[in-house]
Amino acid sequence: MKKLFVLTVLFFMSAVNLFADAERLFVIERSKNANIVCYDANVINGAINKEKPIDAYWKLYAKKNGEREELSAFDKKAYGYKAAYNEQNKNFDFVLKAVKEKPMTVNMYENKAKAVIKINNVDCFLEKVYIESKDGAFGIPKVSYYELFGKEVATGKDQKQHIDVK
Repeated sequence: MKKLFVLTVLFFMSAVNLFADAERLFVIERSKNANIVCYDANVINGAINKEKPIDAYWKLYAKKNGEREELSAFDKKAYGYKAAYNEQNKNFDFVLKAVKEKPMTVNMYENKAKAVIKINNVDCFLEKVYIESKDGAFGIPKVSYYELFGKEVATGKDQKQHIDVK
């Protein structure tokens, strides 16, 4: 009887994950190659999962036809993030390590998860970050600039911002 109970609990725990949907928030494209870093919101029953709100991973287009690969510990130093639920605003405060001076929020808008960031001082739904870099010492890329691409929350108008890195 105990085994049956444990199996039933495990089944329902895995079933919860079956009903979870990943919704693409935005991607990071890089000048280095065609691989991109994807940031998806983990949505369950129309709400962002408070325990694990974001899933970040590689899509390998340079050599592997878009296969998924998890970010390594080294990758997370550049492409990692911090996401914390903000009880007062009922959204997630989100900071991307690659763009740490541009904090954003993640929330549901018209039943779709979206990341909102200031682009040219206007609230925009972030679609893409492009990073231009050159190989530096020991093969570690040195970022020259990055660009933010999104659509204005209020109007849907395209926005783009170029930011030089010193």
